[in-house]
Amino acid sequence: MRNPQHRLIALAALALASACARAEIGEARYAADQCQRVTLNDAQSGEAIRGSEDCAFDKERQILFVSAYDRRAVEKAARKKREALPQGGVYPVALASLFDPDVTALSVTSLAAPGDIVGGLHPHGISYDAANHELLFINRTYQRVGRTWKMTPQLQRIGANGEVFVGAAASAHCAANDVVAAKDNVLTSFDHGACGLGAGIENVFRAKRSGVMSDGGQSFNKAVFANGLAEKDGAIYLAATRENALLVLQQTPDGISEATRVKLPGGPDNITVGEDGSVIAAVHPSMRALMFNRKFGIGKSPSRIVKADVTSGEVEILFDDPKGKIFSAATVAVETQFGLVAGSVTDEGLLVCRAAP
Repeated sequence: MRNPQHRLIALAALALASACARAEIGEARYAADQCQRVTLNDAQSGEAIRGSEDCAFDKERQILFVSAYDRRAVEKAARKKREALPQGGVYPVALASLFDPDVTALSVTSLAAPGDIVGGLHPHGISYDAANHELLFINRTYQRVGRTWKMTPQLQRIGANGEVFVGAAASAHCAANDVVAAKDNVLTSFDHGACGLGAGIENVFRAKRSGVMSDGGQSFNKAVFANGLAEKDGAIYLAATRENALLVLQQTPDGISEATRVKLPGGPDNITVGEDGSVIAAVHPSMRALMFNRKFGIGKSPSRIVKADVTSGEVEILFDDPKGKIFSAATVAVETQFGLVAGSVTDEGLLVCRAAP
């Protein structure tokens, strides 16, 4: 646009579109001045922890279990065929410490060491099994095949009480993403029906081939990029990232099927269930910005946290950072009595937003 008037008109149109988009989603409950980053430092290495992509919450003991590893760094090292890959951890974080107004950094120790697990420790989706006081997570293990690294998702259990306990790994879907330790079974989401070339074809055609499976053999595979997973009182909640929707699934003797869905202002990533039964979802308003940030470390990715009433379909904005300046690429959030906690696939530490008095 060489004509200055045309340029002004275009800028005005963009500003109007932005204002309209803001009006559509409404104001966030947690304002920027209520939120700050709390850095997590690994007690063993002393390094700041990046990539706290998912978390699980022990409500009884008020402990947040954070699964973290720097995905971009690991993928880069594997691609360059390094001799060793960066490792991650599963970190217990006391809620009282996180919400202490004087705390800006915490030293935390992983409940398992990379050497404890064949293939290393690269935890992805995670769930707290309160009945057994264990943590169940998707571990993206890496093995050397010649000089090449091969990634294989596995289902891993470790102790949640601080004891040294590492269970034998179980096989998982090649595209396993998240996991839930439900009352009667274990549920796993898979973000593609196939892997390798097949996954790429699914992406191109937005094929509904992903979903959730139970260890009892039931499955649902009618979502586009199934991601975060949660369960409460028999209802299964599944994040359909590329449908901008939260799917509410029902499990019957005949299988798992969709009961209803809630449209969301962005592509949902990981999800958690609040005390009132509503679903807290970290959604990505811009998949393009997320791709550049996640894959190449270019720019920031917006962060948006929403609260969905699965009965009425109403959606409330809890936190919104359109340019990712405060916290970039949020992928999970938990709302507690003290306020909101969020993690990110690429950013450091956790975002902590204190509830208004």
